Amino acid sequence: MAVGLAALLAGCVNLQAITTYAESAAGVTGSTDAARRWRDSDKKLGERRLDGDVCPIGYTGRLPQAQFDAAYDDAEKLHRAMSAYFTALGELASDHLPDVAKTAAPSLEGIKGAGAKVSPEEEAAVKGLFALLQRGLDAYRHKKLRDLMASSHDDVARVLGLMQKLADVYAEGLRGERIQAVAFVRCEIGQSDLGDRYLGRRELARVKMDYDTELSAIAGYKAALQKLASDHDRIRSALEMDRDAMTRTLKALAATAKELDKARDSVARLSGG
Repeated sequence: MAVGLAALLAGCVNLQAITTYAESAAGVTGSTDAARRWRDSDKKLGERRLDGDVCPIGYTGRLPQAQFDAAYDDAEKLHRAMSAYFTALGELASDHLPDVAKTAAPSLEGIKGAGAKVSPEEEAAVKGLFALLQRGLDAYRHKKLRDLMASSHDDVARVLGLMQKLADVYAEGLRGERIQAVAFVRCEIGQSDLGDRYLGRRELARVKMDYDTELSAIAGYKAALQKLASDHDRIRSALEMDRDAMTRTLKALAATAKELDKARDSVARLSGG
């Protein structure tokens, strides 16, 4: 019984590691900040032009804004679905068992003290029932989690691949916006008097740095999606391993979860989040 309980507790820890990881995965896949930044690119450019500026700014030959809005709506649905999947994965792996399943079997001394006769067989049956609740529910959760990941793996991998392609689209759009913004600042510097040109050069350096930071955030976001696709396969394989091997494999997920959180926080700044 003691060996069985130790195995149970170790199993719960392993599954809880998946829950913790899934929370981070749901956060980064649910982020629409990069998509929103891409959608609002023309608006962002327009905000750079102030009253008194003489140089034009904006795109030529850009698709109508309605098409960007429609693309964003589609992307948002993808993000929500993938985030919901990882949230469900985390809930299934969580240790949210009924309270009775977390309770040790009673000693029955209180019942005996009240005058009830408890046979050794009945006492063993009570212990067996509590052990069944503990081991059975944990095994059920493990099996359901394994079945879910096996059936969903191909679709999850493909959708994460599509989200990586979208990250490339967002980055390409941002690079195009950077060209327009830098050209605008340079034009304004050329229209300024000598005293303002020093400040203009500082502004040019700041604009370039801001765009480099945003592009770096999108690159980190894409890398997180790539890592997530790989980890989904690792978790799926780990659920088929013995307890010790599973523990070693899933323990490494903690470091990756921090990477996902960092990518989510960085990309959130694209839309001021």
